[in-house]
Amino acid sequence: MRPLTADELAHLDRARTYLRSSGTDVADAHAVGTLLHGARSGWAAGPPAPVPQAMVMALGVGVGDLVVARVPGARWALRTAGDAPTPAVVSASGQDAALPLADVAARWQAGCGPQWVAEYVAAAAAHLTPESGTEVPSPRTPPGAAVAAAAAPVFRTPADLPRPPSPAAQDIALGVLDQALEATLASGDGTAPFAVVDGSPTHGPDVRRFGGDPTQALRAARAWVRSTGAARAAVAWSGRLPGDDEPASVGQRAVLVEASDAGAPSLLVAHRYSAATSGGAGRARPARAVGEPLVLGQGDPLL
Repeated sequence: MRPLTADELAHLDRARTYLRSSGTDVADAHAVGTLLHGARSGWAAGPPAPVPQAMVMALGVGVGDLVVARVPGARWALRTAGDAPTPAVVSASGQDAALPLADVAARWQAGCGPQWVAEYVAAAAAHLTPESGTEVPSPRTPPGAAVAAAAAPVFRTPADLPRPPSPAAQDIALGVLDQALEATLASGDGTAPFAVVDGSPTHGPDVRRFGGDPTQALRAARAWVRSTGAARAAVAWSGRLPGDDEPASVGQRAVLVEASDAGAPSLLVAHRYSAATSGGAGRARPARAVGEPLVLGQGDPLL
């Protein structure tokens, strides 16, 4: 890490001006998240087009500014390691960093829900705050005893796992988690199992859904993933967190995602939600996310 030069600071200022021109309240994480979700969804639904780099950078700077505003002493710097230098937000000590530009660019490719920015800002702020106990991600009992056993410890980030997954595997896991949570909240309670693959010689990155009995559908999703020859994959489903023995209730239900690179241990992540309820006048309540994304553990490779 090194301090930003005057030219680099001016480049960030130009990105801020671009973001403010959208009319979005740049101090509101939910507003920025809605803008990211809407812009990315419109781009993905339209005819093939290059990634709008100016928009993606402006959103990354906006997300980073939200993190800086929440963490005393945090500041922008330039990360010089890696394939290319990139602006980063560093903690007051300079020992920890978040990469909002790179993370927003990854979300643009993988997709995300409107709540992702608020969740990311909370997670990054927790990561950059000394001695924070907040549980952060970077959202039924899952098949496979290895996954259930690995879910018993508490992990704050994928980097805490015994064999940390690659950045690409983390990206697909958290991107699919966003998709699964968004679909679940839209339906009111639960979503059918689905799978996404990346780097397959025969299949594209489109979502592949599996209907019927949920247990059989999840097995079919895993079998399909193994047949694609992909470089990495993710499988999503709705149910309960490992170890939940009580009847499903608020905070007990969850969407879960397992993802891995070919031949590498999987990453299991989840996000709790409260299902929609109906009742008398004033009692109806829509489905809503509960808490933050959780890193549950690792299992056998999906591929």
